[in-house]
Amino acid sequence: MLLPGEGYALLAAAFFLLHPVQTESVTFISSRSELLSTMAYLCGLLSFTAIPEQKIGFFASLLMLSFLALGFGFKETIVTLPAGILLYDYLFLARTNIRTLLLRWRFYPSLIVLGTAGSYWLVRDGFPKVVKEFSGPLVWHYFLTQFRVILTYIRLLVFPSGLNLDYDFTMSASLLEPGTLFSLLALLVLIFAGWRWRNTQKIYCFSIFWFFLTLSPTSSIIPIPDVIFEHRVYLPLAGVCLSFPFAMEWLVRKGAGVLQPKRVVVLSCLVLAVLMVATVLRNRVWSDEIRLFSDVVAKSPHKLRAYENLVFAYMKRGQDEQAISVAKLGLENSPGDRISLMDTIGNLYLRLGKTQESIEYFKKSNEEAVQLGAASTFLATSFNNLGVAYLAFAKTEPQNSESRARALRSAREAFRKSLEKEANEIGVMESLVNVTRALNEDGILEDALYKKLRTNSNDFASLYMLASLLSLEERYAESIEYFRQAEQQAPSARSEVLPFNYALALSKAGQIDHAIEKYLSALEADPIFTEAHYNLALLFIQKSDYAKSVEHLQSILNLEPANKTAHMKLAEIYAYQRQLPIARQHLQQILQANPQDAQALSLLEKIGR
Repeated sequence: MLLPGEGYALLAAAFFLLHPVQTESVTFISSRSELLSTMAYLCGLLSFTAIPEQKIGFFASLLMLSFLALGFGFKETIVTLPAGILLYDYLFLARTNIRTLLLRWRFYPSLIVLGTAGSYWLVRDGFPKVVKEFSGPLVWHYFLTQFRVILTYIRLLVFPSGLNLDYDFTMSASLLEPGTLFSLLALLVLIFAGWRWRNTQKIYCFSIFWFFLTLSPTSSIIPIPDVIFEHRVYLPLAGVCLSFPFAMEWLVRKGAGVLQPKRVVVLSCLVLAVLMVATVLRNRVWSDEIRLFSDVVAKSPHKLRAYENLVFAYMKRGQDEQAISVAKLGLENSPGDRISLMDTIGNLYLRLGKTQESIEYFKKSNEEAVQLGAASTFLATSFNNLGVAYLAFAKTEPQNSESRARALRSAREAFRKSLEKEANEIGVMESLVNVTRALNEDGILEDALYKKLRTNSNDFASLYMLASLLSLEERYAESIEYFRQAEQQAPSARSEVLPFNYALALSKAGQIDHAIEKYLSALEADPIFTEAHYNLALLFIQKSDYAKSVEHLQSILNLEPANKTAHMKLAEIYAYQRQLPIARQHLQQILQANPQDAQALSLLEKIGR
């Protein structure tokens, strides 16, 4: 060792800190569990290294168990901590002497029990849905794929180019595939080298086995939908980085023939500088959502999720034309996902008000989805989208024109087909009722629904559509009974729409307390349902319960700080209670967004500026 111990530690820590593969773990908020789990893992290992050898016993294991339990609260990868401690003990304390390890028999049993229990939970209960989805041969395919994945991780640690948030990594079908077989052989060579170095190059040996050990929860037989993610090497790199200064020494020795400390430092600094620049550039990509997902599209051009994320990023900025261009690029590069992308393009054209283009894409999507036998859920959504597009087109046509009537009939047919695929979709039912009324055929629909109920009085769709139809016709007393029956027959999945509409009918019929109860049920299903909060506020005003009214209006502002209606209603309440300064504050919030708002100016004039 030519450099002081602190020098080696500094170079290793700098390698860990500056490596660009860490960008995903540190910058991606969803990877915070990886950071916290690694913290607990390393705290456990460092605590073990601080315990004198003669005191490594049962009581020392309790400290390790606390870190293990803490890590389980963050992420399941902590499960390998006992094995990591054992690896360190075997190489550096026991000096590869098994007998010395056996002398510490009081220390390991509790760790082994908890680690084994954690592993069992990880396989049996930690991923129940995923294991079910990847059952049978796919578990084997996942295992084979991980040979290539692990070799990719190693390549990224040595040459961190082509970093990607969302890799398009195909599954291995056979061990005899060239890429899979080569990866397996390369990994076996590395494992063999690590074992050979256990007595002569302990740091290299530790780094190699630490890498495989800490990757094992995600890169072994436990199937995860995404076979590769860069943040999974955050903990493995903590052990690999220890070999960095020794690798620099080896390179200097090979280049100069002798070890020269200054050259080791210079070479290390040059490598670290390159890594630092790469990390800065990688973080620049991550600093902008569109730049990030454009990078993913460029590197994974055949993956649907890459296009979906970039489309959504443009949509959030209101750049729908650019989003359409991205989706059309996806049609060219990912033909297997044509149906989904055409549906996306249809929705984008609908947002832009280009209803004819929207209808064309939805029709193409429907035709291909039916031909391919797509899932009923997708077909239901696709037909509903087509119906919505026809409705939007009908609104642009003259009131009594044949083109409008034709569009409405097409919309009704689309909604009916949607309900054939998913019979209990409340939103589609309401759309069908609305379009039927627009065609002035609500009487025909009402008769048809009554006829269905005479055949099957418990049919949820008929009960709900009849309740909605009667409510739209302001026949609230009649609609309430059908809402009640529909609620009894409703599917098990909670929905905020049914209790909301039920509450609206109850409030119109003057049943205020019952309406409040149903609005609260709607909020249980969807706590951020602002319309339910607002209607509740109005009902509490009728009951002169201004405190609860203010509470619900404030809930709206917590979700939407610039909500005009909530600010206006709060201003009216505070003005009525003669709390004029607070009323003025809410009015000023409205006027900041629209200085000419007539309603706000009128109230401000009455209460005084």
